[in-house]
Amino acid sequence: MTIIIRRKMLGLFALFLVVIFGFGFLVSNSVQVNTASPLNITVVVDAGHGGVDGGSVGKNGTVESELNLKYAEKLTEYLTNFGINVVNTRLNNDGLYGELTDDFKLVDMKKRADIINGSNAQILISIHMNKFTNSSENGAQVFFEQEDENSEKLANSIRDMLKANFENARELTLAGDYYILNNTTPVGVIVECGFLSNPEEEKLLNDVEYINKMCYSIYAGIINYLGVVSY
Repeated sequence: MTIIIRRKMLGLFALFLVVIFGFGFLVSNSVQVNTASPLNITVVVDAGHGGVDGGSVGKNGTVESELNLKYAEKLTEYLTNFGINVVNTRLNNDGLYGELTDDFKLVDMKKRADIINGSNAQILISIHMNKFTNSSENGAQVFFEQEDENSEKLANSIRDMLKANFENARELTLAGDYYILNNTTPVGVIVECGFLSNPEEEKLLNDVEYINKMCYSIYAGIINYLGVVSY
């Protein structure tokens, strides 16, 4: 499948984003990007967990699955405003497992994979929050599929935009053996937006402006990746 995108336009826009980040984050609504027609690109935005599987729970009671959905909604907004088609694996706080069984988590993951593989998307962004026993750990980090060059490129592109906007964004992108990446066809990454186990970061992760800034950075990383990679 060949997809024709305006590489020059995307490349210039990515450069524009880098310049913006170099002088500090600007409110996204002040940046208007118009395209003559929607780009022939589809991105799946996966809000991790859902339903009885709330994921991690923060020191102040934040439930990961609910926060993941907020980030997924904002990222979807940025992408669609740019003319990119978006498919969401979930649009509410329900899980995808249906009837609650002993293997509901695996059922949920398989249904996510079915949605992703049926979307004909080129890119997958799975949104999560981190947790660690050491409450001082902090910062966003991006994970990519093992031995997948394009997945690593996408991860590095998002990492670069995160680091341009957040002092504590983690330098390393890490390869991992993840079901959602191994069993789906789009170029995919997992973005861990921060640590719910860190009380200070938990508060930031719930802040509307912080959510906007984080999702805009992820969005900018996707646009930058599309400007240097063709399908």
